Amino acid sequence: MIFASHSFLFFFLPLFLLVYYSVPFRYKSYVIAGGSYVFYGWWRPDFLLLFVAITVWNYYFGAKIAHFLVMNRALAFRWLAVGVGGNLAALGYFKYANFGVEVIVSALQPLGLNTFTLEHIILPLGISFYIFQAISYIVDIYREQAQPARRFVDFAAFVALFPQLIAGPILRYRALSEQLNERQHSLSLFSLGACRFMLGFTKKVLIADSIAPLTEALLANPAPQLLDAWLGTLAALVQLYFDFSGYSDMAIGLGMMMGFRFAENFNQPFLAMSLTEFWRRWHLTLADFLKDYVFKPLNRGLGLSINLSLFTTMLLSGLWHGASFAFILFGAYFGVFMVLERSYGLTTHPRSPYKLSRNLITLLLILFCMTLFVTGDLHHALVIYEGQLGFRGVGSLDYYRYEVTLFPLLFLGVALIWLLIAGYINLSYYADFKRHYFMWQVAGRHSVLLWAGFLLALTKLAASSYTPFLYFQF
Repeated sequence: MIFASHSFLFFFLPLFLLVYYSVPFRYKSYVIAGGSYVFYGWWRPDFLLLFVAITVWNYYFGAKIAHFLVMNRALAFRWLAVGVGGNLAALGYFKYANFGVEVIVSALQPLGLNTFTLEHIILPLGISFYIFQAISYIVDIYREQAQPARRFVDFAAFVALFPQLIAGPILRYRALSEQLNERQHSLSLFSLGACRFMLGFTKKVLIADSIAPLTEALLANPAPQLLDAWLGTLAALVQLYFDFSGYSDMAIGLGMMMGFRFAENFNQPFLAMSLTEFWRRWHLTLADFLKDYVFKPLNRGLGLSINLSLFTTMLLSGLWHGASFAFILFGAYFGVFMVLERSYGLTTHPRSPYKLSRNLITLLLILFCMTLFVTGDLHHALVIYEGQLGFRGVGSLDYYRYEVTLFPLLFLGVALIWLLIAGYINLSYYADFKRHYFMWQVAGRHSVLLWAGFLLALTKLAASSYTPFLYFQF
């Protein structure tokens, strides 16, 4: 089930909220876990078995780690290693087994050796997200930064919490444990959450889905020229932002409707003046997870240099996004530039003084590597790169004129204006991200505009075909 669907908006969500607010607080975790299992199993009920198995596995290992920490930390570490290993094994099998077999077969064929095949493995939705959250639970217990869940149902509710289950934000148990035990429900928080949800819904359905035909035209173009390739890549980047940030807004808004406060996931990424800063503004919860659970263990635990730890972390982040050489190169691209920025003092952060020239250079670098991300295929990416580098000529955008209508171009313009206004106001008045979330605060104050956008998005949803969230593939 997805948020941008009639079954969710008009059936699941009203029914869930009715039951959720009808039961005493001590039973709300049962409602969350049960409702989230229905939400997750709507597409493939059989994947619930894996989902529940991961939950039981980590609850058990969390309890064992906490038990042995008191007596023998070395033994607790062994339990941690097995627990993390089991999680990674599940993730590796479902997400990377097909890719691994393809690589092995490709290597053996030139040698004339017998090859083998593997039945295609379907990737369970959201597996990267809920396994990361489960890993953070047992690691934080080992680090004594969190206590084991007092009730299994509370831990099950944490892992399954449907607003963020499929595509984040990635939650930490230590940040949510107190809210699972005690949180406030109020009409004002619920209303604010509803506004945040409607804003995200508008960004996803009205903006991102309207731009999607431009991205599809790029991917379908067998020989893009310079203008075709750059316009399509720009559309892909803008679509991805409105799609993913829209999902995050909806997830955060739904959490607020249930009394939860989730971590923010975006902070005006297109204002970045370095790739390092971009990473600190885009998908914040993933960046924080990789810093705490990958970069620090590599740097402090294994003693790798900061630069090598940084590059390795970004390389793994690329592999996390997808099982292909295109995603690996995507991560390596960020890793190389972030190491260079650090080595030559070019690193910036969200509070650095704004410089337009550096911002534009950074956006150009992001657009260039976006080709790897949007295709997910190295050969296809090279075809688009040939167009971006002008090997087929400048072009005249005739391909887009004949393949798509003016409607997607209109909404691409709307999206760019949205980003310019949001960026300008952020720089001028809302520099403190922790205290001011411009887009949804303004939407909450100007409810007529918010409702207008939401109703237009509902109208588009009724008239259009199914468009999944782009981050579902991860």
